[in-house]
Amino acid sequence: MAKTKLKFHTKICDVLGIEYPIIQAGMGGFSDPPLVIAVSEAGGLGTLGGATYTADGLNEAIKQIRKGTKKPFAIDILLPDSLEDMAGVDKEKLREYIPEEYKAYEKELRKKFKVPPSYVSSRQVDMCTMEGTKRMLQVCLDNNVPVIAAGLGRLGWVMAECKKRGIKTIGIGANVKMALKHVEDKCDVIVAQGYDAGGHTGNIGTMSVVPQIVDAVKPTPVAAAGGIADGRGLVAALALGAEGVWCGSMFLLTPEVTFTEGQKDRVIAATEKDAVITKGLSGKTMRQLKMAITRAWDEGPLPPLGWPLHLILMQDIIDYCFDNKDEKMYNEMLVTPCGQATRLLNRRRTSKQIIDDMIKEAIDDLEKGIPGRVQWK
Repeated sequence: MAKTKLKFHTKICDVLGIEYPIIQAGMGGFSDPPLVIAVSEAGGLGTLGGATYTADGLNEAIKQIRKGTKKPFAIDILLPDSLEDMAGVDKEKLREYIPEEYKAYEKELRKKFKVPPSYVSSRQVDMCTMEGTKRMLQVCLDNNVPVIAAGLGRLGWVMAECKKRGIKTIGIGANVKMALKHVEDKCDVIVAQGYDAGGHTGNIGTMSVVPQIVDAVKPTPVAAAGGIADGRGLVAALALGAEGVWCGSMFLLTPEVTFTEGQKDRVIAATEKDAVITKGLSGKTMRQLKMAITRAWDEGPLPPLGWPLHLILMQDIIDYCFDNKDEKMYNEMLVTPCGQATRLLNRRRTSKQIIDDMIKEAIDDLEKGIPGRVQWK
């Protein structure tokens, strides 16, 4: 007998044209076409992390996604305010803004972590400059992608084109002030992201920030983010007034994510205390598993630079780790973003299994009165 398809529908499903109110976070460097396709095919909204792409690479990635799925997907673009201050400046020119003492310390770190002095990353990205970011956005517009998400900053200056083309938009806010800016821009969905989240995050807990943003931005639908990794988290988000969830860390153990097996092992072994906030990689607050390379900044003689200068300073070291992986590097140098729901991330599953399990758990909780503990009928 054929398996009955579960139904779990909210306003976010209508707005984004998806089956389930589950949006996969745009994890730059880790969320590439295979993960986007898998999540969208499973009924959620797959999101490509645009931070590590060039405009040309993004164009090819969009083509690859469309070959793999006919369902909606999103592109996550970073638009921090600091880009406005550097309009007209290319990436190589930006290096001149890095103080000499920071360049000297970077050389010390290369020596400490055995990164050759001559190593220069061949990876090209466009999101370190305003001009590059504009090229990325133009690719999204030209391809008429279904959804654009602002992982950092706001989409204000591109919103008119999105509305004209029928492109849906998602704005991420870690506080009410930022969420209201996205409402001003007329974003279709607001993500209320709590401090618990992996990657770039804010400083207010998920349980506190979600209902405050929900109340502030009504009637715009809200997706809750931060420490949500199972059906209980989805039910909790709904109870707080959200219409869905934005989840990244729960997809880190899938075969579709761009993550090494060593990184997956680290996530499985991690406790809730191992996912810490640092500015040591990008210059922006970022939650990831503890690493020696970030402690060298967090506890070192110089504070991290702001974004994007710190990311430019660190790019060679970061990319060397990805190009030359070994077990020691997993623990000392390989970037492993992760939220605080670490103990819930304890087994490898496909994206489809994760989404199916989350929906089934949520329905069971709602039907049984939060596993038999609450009755309302």
